[in-house]
Amino acid sequence: MSKLALDGGTPVHDSRQRPWPKWPPVTKENLQVQERSFREVYLSATEGIPQPRGRQFARQYCKYLGVSHGLLTTSGTSALKLALCAVTDSDGLGYNGECIVPNYTFIASAHAAWEMSFSVRFVDVEPESACLNPDALEAAITPKTRVIMPVDILGYPADMDRILAVARKHNLKVVADVCQAHGACYKGKKCGSMGDAGCFSFQSTKNLTCGEGGFVATNSADVYNRAYTLHNVGRPPSGVSFDGPRAGYNYRPSEYLAVLLENRLKELDAQCERRNRAARYLNNELNGITGIRPAKVAYYVTNHAWHLYPMRYIPSAFGGRSRDEFIRALQAEGIPCSPGYTDLQSRHPVTQAVKKRHPELVAENPCPNTERICAESIWLSQQILLADEQDLTDIPEAIRKIQKAFHA
Repeated sequence: MSKLALDGGTPVHDSRQRPWPKWPPVTKENLQVQERSFREVYLSATEGIPQPRGRQFARQYCKYLGVSHGLLTTSGTSALKLALCAVTDSDGLGYNGECIVPNYTFIASAHAAWEMSFSVRFVDVEPESACLNPDALEAAITPKTRVIMPVDILGYPADMDRILAVARKHNLKVVADVCQAHGACYKGKKCGSMGDAGCFSFQSTKNLTCGEGGFVATNSADVYNRAYTLHNVGRPPSGVSFDGPRAGYNYRPSEYLAVLLENRLKELDAQCERRNRAARYLNNELNGITGIRPAKVAYYVTNHAWHLYPMRYIPSAFGGRSRDEFIRALQAEGIPCSPGYTDLQSRHPVTQAVKKRHPELVAENPCPNTERICAESIWLSQQILLADEQDLTDIPEAIRKIQKAFHA
């Protein structure tokens, strides 16, 4: 076992004999439930509007989150777009001011703002959580700033008390990007229930999925009414009227997505607890390996979603070998992993393309913490955290094997 799999040795984890859990999980029982639900939708002859199953799921998810209003939509990106316009009472057709976005996130966070005619200012994150840094946030505010978009990255809740305090001080709106944090809690409150709106993604890799889909959560009836109107080609909810006609788009989802979500929501908390158990095990094991540093979880994180499991890699403890070399070796040992976001989103090719054509839509503050996180991070795939402990033990074993070989 001492010879690396890269060099022809036997992998620590045989993924053919002991495959990692698939995502989403498929069982005979789940299949039977889904077949009944899909049959109900099919026989109802209502596969879209007026969205009775979509509204039913929205009520269930609102209860789960502890919010008053919710809207099922087509994707996490569309949810962010609707929320940005709804909290600012705009339609996305004219310049809407600046939206502050952390520089460590998926590019869709910024893209949603650009699509709704906001400019984007990329701001540094905190060194441990990789979430928006409240001090850097306050320093980044300009007269153009209108919205703050904290991101609960990889399932780690952002420090919402401090972020909301900055927002109140400067009279700004907060739209939380919770697309990776289903079930996560900040000081006992579900992520997505704080701020002016919270936005979720149900894309195929997410901890709650229907393939593609999104959700806007809010405690404001006004925000909900505007978001609903925007997602339904300008038509407001029944019984609601505005002073005049509104512009709108079509972000209405299929009823089949709603029934998938209804059934999978029932399993979310149990899966979240399983991920937390696995993360605690890995934290304990990896803390004992020099050069590997698992994420430190702050006191205010009362439930981590662990959409992905991040750790930091220090090359000097591995014979100076690069992170890319380590990742290739770990993958060869049967452990799915990646470097995650390898550069700041302000340097993403999409951002650079926007900046070239529309320089007024992109701004960047110094981001030293983001630079370091991008250079050091390694992510373990989320389905790994649903594995049995017998399989989880292969992860630290593989890392120790690689470390020994790299020092040989």
